[in-house]
Amino acid sequence: MAWLLLDVGNTAVKWAHSDAHGNRFVGTGIELRANAQPLAQRLAAAWRVPRARRAFGASVADHATMEAIEQAAREAAGIEVTWLKSQPHFAGRGPGYGLALINAYRQPEQLGADRWHALIAACAKYPGESLVVASSGTATTVDCVRAEPGAAAVFLGGVIAPGFDLMHESLARGTARLPDVRYVIDGRVAPHPDNTEDAIVTGVFHAQAGLVERVAREFAAELAADKRPRPRLLLAGGRARSLLAALSARLLGGDEGAVSGVAIEDNLVLRGVALRAHSEVGDPAESR
Repeated sequence: MAWLLLDVGNTAVKWAHSDAHGNRFVGTGIELRANAQPLAQRLAAAWRVPRARRAFGASVADHATMEAIEQAAREAAGIEVTWLKSQPHFAGRGPGYGLALINAYRQPEQLGADRWHALIAACAKYPGESLVVASSGTATTVDCVRAEPGAAAVFLGGVIAPGFDLMHESLARGTARLPDVRYVIDGRVAPHPDNTEDAIVTGVFHAQAGLVERVAREFAAELAADKRPRPRLLLAGGRARSLLAALSARLLGGDEGAVSGVAIEDNLVLRGVALRAHSEVGDPAESR
């Protein structure tokens, strides 16, 4: 094992190790504030074996969290973390890399590093295809990439909304009598909810699924107007599997379908960090 790869979100940190051939081995993610033990101590204990030679990460967390992670990397392996940020464009170099992606954000550096690296991984997995990448975490993001035959793909932009848990929490905090259904085990998505728990769970689910569906349909219509193929929808994040069946039923199917396929893609951010690190630095076995 040579490199430690990091995906630092608002509520959790995930990691993987990458060997000299670029194969990635995903580690166990942990919540940032779910334990009284300091974050740096928890991570250092987890990272001592295997001992990494370098560390690369994408983060949307606050400065204190990033400092704790840097401390853990020093304690566990005596290494510093190279934080990878968004770029105006990415061009993969080296064997097996033919990916080029343009960031059309008005201020490219403002784009979250997690979203950018997820898009790199998505485009590498599905070269030459237009994509809708929906990630369900603390926030729900839905991003659109347009394929350009013979040229770099273009990340056009995307939307950000509160995620499942934030929507549930906002109802509980902003109303006098609605429960926080994150802690209610009986709530379910129902055709016609006849109780408060089901009403909340169903409303939040439809808000999330409807957001993804609307963005996908509008993007598909833009592509169709230019006589381009339909996009593929990729679902990532902790709530991706709960959305899969509903969105597949709504968006797939014959001439009426808005997308060419719907798939779950796990660990897109980690995979994107690995692709960028290998492209920019080279073989980890040579960077000892």
